[in-house]
Amino acid sequence: MDAGMKDLESLAVLDPSRGREPTDAEWTRSRAFIERTMATSEGRPARHRAARWLVVGAATVATGAAAAVIVPAVLPGTAQKAMAAWTAVPTARTGDQVLPQARECADNEVGGRSATVRPDDVVLAEQRGIATLLIMRKSGKIVECLSAGGHNLASMGLIDDGPLPAPPPGQVSLETMSSMGNRGHEWSNIIGLVGPGVTGVEVRLDNGRVVQASVKAGWWAAWWPGPEGGDFDHLTVIVHTATTTTSRRPSELP
Repeated sequence: MDAGMKDLESLAVLDPSRGREPTDAEWTRSRAFIERTMATSEGRPARHRAARWLVVGAATVATGAAAAVIVPAVLPGTAQKAMAAWTAVPTARTGDQVLPQARECADNEVGGRSATVRPDDVVLAEQRGIATLLIMRKSGKIVECLSAGGHNLASMGLIDDGPLPAPPPGQVSLETMSSMGNRGHEWSNIIGLVGPGVTGVEVRLDNGRVVQASVKAGWWAAWWPGPEGGDFDHLTVIVHTATTTTSRRPSELP
């Protein structure tokens, strides 16, 4: 162990809060503070930032520039099962088919709780193995939720609901990308808007793996096992139209 680590251990003994778990009220205030801090003056999350999230019990801690707040976390054991059952090609789901997951998403604090959930509140839904990814309207906002069954849910706020500035024809924008979990057991997501004429979007990781994104209602989204979403430009976004195919790094997207 180097001297710096020994110094940190010595200082940790002096920490008056060492070993203390925050109360529910303190977690709530902390999450609200992060949401306010990360919001821009237009009420949108900061874009073009990769975030890495570390799972700590039933909560998460951001270890990089954050695009949004995620709470509560998909627990590690459930996450491993979801990653083991993951598929590179998603199955599209309707709002009726994912209503239980949408209700779970509506019941958490991200974006504000919503008592009423209708199938048409679901903007985009996909299934990969046992996990369901949703983009849905909630309390005047649009949020993302990744459900692995039961109450195991990861959620983040995206933007305020309302007219969306669509990208130019044949192009996509990037709204957020992030990774979550512990080293060796991480998963990533990426979400953005699609312009007119886009027929498909793929994510090609630097290790050669290709992930087919879901495209619906002006949005595109994907998630996969791996840390690439927390490290900017470790992947390529491939956009298809009826006549063209373009490839760009996240930093090149509007």
